[in-house]
This record gives sequence, C-alpha cells and structure tokens, in this order.
Amino acid sequence: MTISLEGKTVLIIGGAKRIGRAIALECARSGANVAFTFHTSSDEAQSTLAELREIAPTGRFAAYPLNVTDSSEWQALAQHIEGEFGSLFGLVFCAAIFNRTPLATLSEADFDQHIAANLKGPFLGCQTFGSRLQERGSIVLFSDIYATRPLLNFIPYCTSKAGVEMLCKGFAKGLAPRHIRVNCIAPGAILPGEDDEVSAEELIARVPLGRLGGSEEAARTALFLLAGSNFLTGITIPLEGGQLLR
Repeated sequence: MTISLEGKTVLIIGGAKRIGRAIALECARSGANVAFTFHTSSDEAQSTLAELREIAPTGRFAAYPLNVTDSSEWQALAQHIEGEFGSLFGLVFCAAIFNRTPLATLSEADFDQHIAANLKGPFLGCQTFGSRLQERGSIVLFSDIYATRPLLNFIPYCTSKAGVEMLCKGFAKGLAPRHIRVNCIAPGAILPGEDDEVSAEELIARVPLGRLGGSEEAARTALFLLAGSNFLTGITIPLEGGQLLR
C-alpha cells in the first residue's frame, strides 16, 4: 500500500533525532511538508533539516525550538506554523524523557519531571492543535509497552506513558465529530535507551521475532496512522515484535 501525504503538512514534536527524525524523513518521502521541534538538540535539528531538503528539494521544512511543558511556547509555535505552512494535517508527538528512578531514591522531582515532559507535553500539544487541525486530520502519540507492564526502576516514566494512552482515548472521543483521528504507538524493543536496564542482547532474547525493531519501523507505523486508515481512532498499537506474548 502506498501512503501519500502530498501537499499536507505534518508537525513532529521531537523530530531532530532517533524515532522522531525517522518519522520526519518518512513523511518527506511521502510528499509532506514537515515542521519539527527540538529542545536541546540544535545540531541534530540542522542535520535533519539538511536530510529533508536532500530527500525533497522542493518541499517545505522548518525546525523550531520548543519546551513542551510551556503552554506559551505552544501558542507561539502554533502561530509560526500557521504563518509559514497554513493549516496542519498531522501532529506526531514523540518527545519524551526516560530516566532511571530506583524506588529507594525516587523523589517528587523525578515524578514531576516525567509527568511534565511525557504527559503534560502531549496534553498541551493535543489541546493546542486539536482544534487547528484540518478536518480529517490525524494525531499520533507515543506510549510504551511498559505503560501496562511497569518497570520497577522507572515508575514515573511508566506512569506518564499510561497517562498518554488515556489521553489518546479522551482526545480521540473529543475530536471525532470533526473526523480527526487520535492514535498511539507503544514501542517495545525498538531502540535501546541510554538508561535501559538490560543490554541489547538481553532485549533480543525477550523478543519472539528474535531481533530489535528499528526507528524506520516506528516511522512506517506512524505514517500508517497518519494517512493509511481513516477508520482507526483511540487505539494503541504495540510495536514490540511479540514481547507481550512472553
């Protein structure tokens, strides 16, 4: 199935590197104009912009700094997007923090930090752009398979991702009258994080398909949710190679 985003604009929150970068590139290959945000990764943002322009020399691309926890910055971003791109078709939110927080040293600040970045951020994104998206537009959020199977040393992270799945359902129901779809991807063993408790080899041993997934697979799944189906909303797709079968 060929999925086209020709002439449409997609905004990717956290699009400078890793999975966000892969989604930006996949959207550009599908004909989309792409805007993306970054927080501290300004060098990576410039590199991603160069790659986008190489893929689609006539496309329109832009990168914006954003603190996802600041509502005033979201409003400023919306004005920039509307001024430079016009109406927005798709919003993809894949920015997150993933810090190890052992129970013995877990603090209120640890909890607040994860909830702010991983749950308040997507909330502000959906709140800001939900009413601005084109009718029949699409929002894609990112959860985690550990939203329902908690990791002991990552309680605030897992809690924040569980909230994202409910956020997805709530906004899917609220935006359905305008035919705007809101869906979620829950990656498993896609890209090992810096604070993962196990090695890549140990992760692979837990995956029935016998390998790690790649950022490109997450990007293709995001593209499908953006424009590959007009009758899916409020769902979470586990992208985990069968890990949940264990």
